[in-house]
Amino acid sequence: MSGLLPFFGAGLGFLFISAVESIPFSSAFPSHRYLPLRLRYTSSLTLSSLFLFSSLHSTFASLSSTHDPLGASLPLSSVAAASLFLLYSLSGYLSLPPVSFLPLPSSFLDLLAIFSFGLEFIYFYLRRKDLDGIENRYFELLLVPILVCIVSTVLIISWPRSIAPRLARAAGLALQGTWFLQMGFSFFTSAIAHGCDIHEKSRANYTIKCKTHEEYHRARAIATLQFNCHLALLIVMGTVIYGFVSKGSVDNGYRPLNKELQMGTAFSRFTLESDEEDGEIVVESNGHESGEVALHVPDENGTVEKISRD
Repeated sequence: MSGLLPFFGAGLGFLFISAVESIPFSSAFPSHRYLPLRLRYTSSLTLSSLFLFSSLHSTFASLSSTHDPLGASLPLSSVAAASLFLLYSLSGYLSLPPVSFLPLPSSFLDLLAIFSFGLEFIYFYLRRKDLDGIENRYFELLLVPILVCIVSTVLIISWPRSIAPRLARAAGLALQGTWFLQMGFSFFTSAIAHGCDIHEKSRANYTIKCKTHEEYHRARAIATLQFNCHLALLIVMGTVIYGFVSKGSVDNGYRPLNKELQMGTAFSRFTLESDEEDGEIVVESNGHESGEVALHVPDENGTVEKISRD
């Protein structure tokens, strides 16, 4: 995958899948129960197909235009991950009711997703054409959201009814999408770090080199700072969206005390035994909002009555 357009398309695709994963369509549209799943598998199928097409196109373009064998073989290393994502999307789409051509349990589909994210992790982890290239730092940071997707999918299999793992996977997909957009702008526009330039031998074989050792370290620091900004933006936006969606739908579990008192009997009486001989304390309440309570405390001369009102 090379060029601004493939990175831009991958970023928007991951962001759309993340939105479908996080928004509770089933509660908003009860008549369309399987709408979020259909949208998820359709968008994943489209994105994996485009990624597979881009990889094959880069391979044939490198073979026909240059004599760079590495440029022709590099896109083929991503075909395995794209094919597995394609298999996951097709299997999930064909297993949807009401007409299930390939009925598969959701746990099996999530297992396919784990293997797909695992191959994506291995692909970007081993993608080191040039050890001095700045692009390696961007690919290393991309491993963080991919790992979040793997762990959250494992948790989805363990707790399929919990919403927290699905929100975590949606966050990982969103961070992947924004970081793909950042990589596209950083690699193929003037937004690249000062003192660093891109060197392209073919369509897929490119690297970003800096002139001096100081500029190399500064470019790596800028990449880390950009990733931290993306992560902070994701947290802020997620908090705002969650607060907006959950506004007015959160039950704090408390009820007014006066209503509890009104539900009681009109008059209540209970007795507390005293440590003194032949002594007892009697507490009486009328059970109304006025909260009138009468205490009858016996002593040597008689009964002392104390009345208090709230």
